Amino acid sequence: MPRSIPTLCGSIMGEPFSLGEKIHNAAYQALGLDYTFVCFGVEDPRNAVQAIRTLGVRGMNVSMPYKSAVMPYLDAIDESARAIGAVNTIDNRDGVLTGYNTDYLGAVRALREAIHPAGKRVAVIGAGGAAKAVVYGCRQAGAQVKVFNRSAERGKALADALGVDFGGSLDEFEAQAFDIVINATSAGFKQPDVNPLDGRLAPHLIVMDVAFLPVETALLRQARQLGCATVAGTRMLVHQACRQIELYTGHDAPIDVMERAMLHEIERLHL
Repeated sequence: MPRSIPTLCGSIMGEPFSLGEKIHNAAYQALGLDYTFVCFGVEDPRNAVQAIRTLGVRGMNVSMPYKSAVMPYLDAIDESARAIGAVNTIDNRDGVLTGYNTDYLGAVRALREAIHPAGKRVAVIGAGGAAKAVVYGCRQAGAQVKVFNRSAERGKALADALGVDFGGSLDEFEAQAFDIVINATSAGFKQPDVNPLDGRLAPHLIVMDVAFLPVETALLRQARQLGCATVAGTRMLVHQACRQIELYTGHDAPIDVMERAMLHEIERLHL
């Protein structure tokens, strides 16, 4: 297969964003690898996948809106990515492009820092791509999952596809019925005053937010003030990036280095 010097990795997305580039390049430097990560803003996912083949790009992250669009052009899809219906990672192994989803692993690894989800009652808010990854990950980890979503049709479709229960709209969420609640919607992302569960939390809950900008969302801030244990979206972000590093390099990811680079970039961007 074609090769580059340095070994090239990257991300394809609608608009380039520096966070992944900072996280990955910090990891490669810490590992002493001659790798470089570049963010590409692309308009044609089919040609973007072809470019991976043509240029011998070692690994490519995939961001919205292309996580499903790239799937028909890959050689293989990992079982978890197929179940979730989205690829966020393309591993180029000797010219064979395999699509993975590391978001679900990131969610579970982050959650396990606060509690082991096996046997726990988990409420997942949302029915988009992030929610699919979170529901799949929690179910794989042995949790009892129930989905809540504003659109009953979308929420029920997600629940049915992944073999979990649909609980209805947010109005039907009752904190006492759960051990863990996870916001997997975009509510609160770059919206520091938006809290999709405002007034609905209880002190016994583990509260996780997949939104990572700001680092402490309004949901997490309210949860912390109530005495809840919290899991920030930045932990999910860095854990899913760790799995990408493992795939692209074959090395254990230097998570502390990666987290510092991520938080420094968030602070630099005033996000």
